[in-house]
Amino acid sequence: MAKIPEDTIRISNEFKTRFNQLIDESDLSLKDFSKAVNVSMPVLRLASNFGIIPSVRILIKICDYCDLSLDYLLGHTEENEFLKSNAPSSFHDRYIILRDEKGVKDSQIANVMPFTKTHISEWKRCHTLPSIDYLLSLADYFEVSIDFLLGRTDIKK
Repeated sequence: MAKIPEDTIRISNEFKTRFNQLIDESDLSLKDFSKAVNVSMPVLRLASNFGIIPSVRILIKICDYCDLSLDYLLGHTEENEFLKSNAPSSFHDRYIILRDEKGVKDSQIANVMPFTKTHISEWKRCHTLPSIDYLLSLADYFEVSIDFLLGRTDIKK
């Protein structure tokens, strides 16, 4: 059974505020923004009205369109400048690089994380992404930003 983090993030007022600011600054209606980022209206409506954080892939679409960091959108930093990587890599590649730099094994990481080694194996095998909660845990563990971990930027923190 998966270990559920005690501070699981599903709803965030900070995210809601920042997301709504993005919509306002874009000068697009929520419907037009939905079309521009290729994300369904119901998902964006939940984000806008209640601060429900969508999947990591949707967060990436929003941040790519608006050219900003996930860390900023989620309210983990006040810095809204974002330097996109010239050669973006994948989460899977970055995870392996960071793991090897730290000199640890997947099992050692899983032992201190709110998820199991099976999760790590599945992410690598299926090229899926962890939930935002697990990404935050990994970013803290490796002392990098979520965007660096996802391969969106080359700046570690």
